[in-house]
Amino acid sequence: MKEYKLIRQKATPIKKDEDFEALLNSYAKTGWKTINVFNHRGVIKAVLERDKKE
Repeated sequence: MKEYKLIRQKATPIKKDEDFEALLNSYAKTGWKTINVFNHRGVIKAVLERDKKE
């Protein structure tokens, strides 16, 4: 079974791609895989997936 997480770029006065990349990498270290990234009303969001820990 899989589990999913939706994350978004933190709202800061200056949004940096490197900060969002670092966030994605931190989730990857804990087993999350990015399956989709999109822009919704100026906010970058990502859908993550991993095998559910039982």
